[in-house]
Amino acid sequence: MTMLKVGEKDRDGRQKRIEHSGKYLRASRTGGLSLRAQTRAAGVNLTGNTRHGVRVSTRLAKNTQVALQNGRFILRGRYGSDAAKFNLSKSGVTVSTKTPIGSFNWIRPGRSSAKIAGIQLRGHNAAAIQGLYGLFAAASWFVGALLRMVTGLLGGLHRLGTAAVARRRLAEEEAARPDVALADVKPLGQRVLDEQAVSIADWPSRDQLAALAFALLVLGRGSTHPPQPGADNSSTSVAEAALLEDIAEAGRQWDTWLGPLPPDDIEPVFGVLVSIAGAYARDNAPYRVAETLLALDDACLLDGPKTLLQETMIDLTAEAMGVELVFEGEA
Repeated sequence: MTMLKVGEKDRDGRQKRIEHSGKYLRASRTGGLSLRAQTRAAGVNLTGNTRHGVRVSTRLAKNTQVALQNGRFILRGRYGSDAAKFNLSKSGVTVSTKTPIGSFNWIRPGRSSAKIAGIQLRGHNAAAIQGLYGLFAAASWFVGALLRMVTGLLGGLHRLGTAAVARRRLAEEEAARPDVALADVKPLGQRVLDEQAVSIADWPSRDQLAALAFALLVLGRGSTHPPQPGADNSSTSVAEAALLEDIAEAGRQWDTWLGPLPPDDIEPVFGVLVSIAGAYARDNAPYRVAETLLALDDACLLDGPKTLLQETMIDLTAEAMGVELVFEGEA
């Protein structure tokens, strides 16, 4: 135990009351110097104090104590929580509220207490300090609430502005997307294939898939170069290498159909794409068609976000395959 409890904290983290409380000797600012001894027998506490005399006390019930001190009857009771504690005494019942610096008695302010830097105050001085503390706490709460409200308002305005910018960007992207319809471009694609005497329906599904992949992954990004294996060829599987070769061969087929790539007119590309997608859908089970479309959609993201051209191609491919795309949040 430190001298006069300086530096010691109570259960609320505050400096304990500055006093000395030994086994027999007590010394404090308000109580002065006194000797004290206590014993207990048959549930009764007997306390002798050179300053306050002799006191006999016992617990009548939980949180309730009765005592006789120098022939004077004492009744004490404490019930309830710190926010509203009921105090029982001979003179009646009062209600007090615990605060970070002590307690304030609402019915009898003169019974309030306050402790500042280990110095214990009671009575009207403590009530005045509690009142000042209450005003300060209320002002602090009001300022904090105002700051939170302003912060929330600014945050809401920021989110609203961000959402507005996002909606505007989305609207601009939608306006910039090619406005095409399956019924309009399909005849153009069929005409190209007829001129080249190509029957996509006779192609194996593997070649159809490669042609779809070249259109979406290469032409969809305005490029002419098919995907290449990684720098470390040992990490490329046999199946992946075969697929890359198929895509490269499909690129040569596209070049034969449409001339030098990328073409100046994109609508014939859309037409050939939907013709291939329709043929692939007829030759494969619906679940495989859906899996293929999702795989192609994921592959479009390998080189970054999808372009507007890729978005349009994916939509046309899904429509030609008879697959309904449901975006997250629309189900």
